[in-house]
Amino acid sequence: MAEETDVADSPLRVLIVRGSFNTLGGAERELLQLLRHASNRWQVSLATLQFPQQAKELLGDCDIEIIQPKKPFSWPQGAITEITAGQSSAATKQWKNMKIDWSQYDAIHFSVCRGTLEILNSVSDKTLTGKGLHYHCLEPPRWLYEDVLHRHLDGKLKRPLWLTNMIFANQRRVDQKLVRRLTAMKGSAISGNSMWIQKQLREIYDLACDENKSNGSAPRRNSKGQLLEATHLMHVLDWDLWPQLADSEENDAADEIQQALIRAEKNLSKAKKLPDQYVVTIGKLSFVKGAWETVQSLQGTGLSLLQIGGGEKGDKEKILAHGSSLGVDVYCMPRLSQSALRAVIRGSVAMVSHAHGEPFGLTPLEAMAIGVPALMVDEGGFHYTMKNADCGMLISREDYELWEEAYRLSQDEDTRKLWAESGRKYVEENFTIDVQMSALENLLLECIKSAQ
Repeated sequence: MAEETDVADSPLRVLIVRGSFNTLGGAERELLQLLRHASNRWQVSLATLQFPQQAKELLGDCDIEIIQPKKPFSWPQGAITEITAGQSSAATKQWKNMKIDWSQYDAIHFSVCRGTLEILNSVSDKTLTGKGLHYHCLEPPRWLYEDVLHRHLDGKLKRPLWLTNMIFANQRRVDQKLVRRLTAMKGSAISGNSMWIQKQLREIYDLACDENKSNGSAPRRNSKGQLLEATHLMHVLDWDLWPQLADSEENDAADEIQQALIRAEKNLSKAKKLPDQYVVTIGKLSFVKGAWETVQSLQGTGLSLLQIGGGEKGDKEKILAHGSSLGVDVYCMPRLSQSALRAVIRGSVAMVSHAHGEPFGLTPLEAMAIGVPALMVDEGGFHYTMKNADCGMLISREDYELWEEAYRLSQDEDTRKLWAESGRKYVEENFTIDVQMSALENLLLECIKSAQ
């Protein structure tokens, strides 16, 4: 086995565990990127309950073992399921039916997701003894611990908070129990995806937080090898997906963008092109992603808003009406292919987000990578992602004068050029897959050593 970061004669044997890849959002896509690169460096297997065809295509031809149910797995639904933590029970049952040879691995890398930690219910502590155990808790389950996912688009509560807390009480107990079991094991570690989430781990799981910790730093441990604090392992970009200059596929994406405009939930059947001046926000329409407030910040600027990621029909109607009342044209677009997404972002005035407590936030990094200003609310992971980058602005949520100034600066060619040059350099130095692989490998090796 390797010492520190040296390449070992025998590659590190790692099992990566994630409950599901079905949503194929940023976290899933980034984990697939990690798998592609890890397969060239380690002996890697993936255990998951759901791995759709699109995920297989994104994984490409890398040589890894995929351990999954023989029959398609689906989550139980309904109010009773939520109250009884039925999805956790279903995941536990499914993991127990899957055959995993734990002796084949030196380390286990758990990626936070509904159903991930339930794999622990299928294996004894004795079987895991001597193995490094790393839980990449990108964000603690937000629907269990925060109210932002239990609000309508405009911020109004879907139900009284006391009722929401009661509905999810059992699920919170299950989550706390699983995390306590993992973190009590010798050689385990738990990481957020940013310093913001490292702080959240302190609040939710009562783990100490050292704000001076660097990316991928190992946790302090007691004499028994048990962790005493949380740490963090940051996201990175797949540079193949974000070239600095437009490629041929991006230049040929006009037809797809036009069709997306036609399908948008507004009277756009005659729309043939993007608006002349617009900003982009990414994420399914919801309160947590903050598009409602982004519309408010655009009032009087003459800029349109392109929201990419779709949403419920009722939410689309609400935000279009909200924009109309403020004189802001809003375009609700579905998910786009990677080339079409780049084309839309590259042609924008800025990438914008008013997301509430965003755990990390890849969108400003994606904007920086292709030279577009990043204008983000100065909260959550955005604060830590952007505070050292001169590539846009961090702005208080309700400072509308500063938002207006930011939109003005984003249209100034000299400012855009300076931000583009600074942003690309910043991301290249701090958010590449090599940075992440080295940080994760050091963390796994420390976990293995502490488990002995």
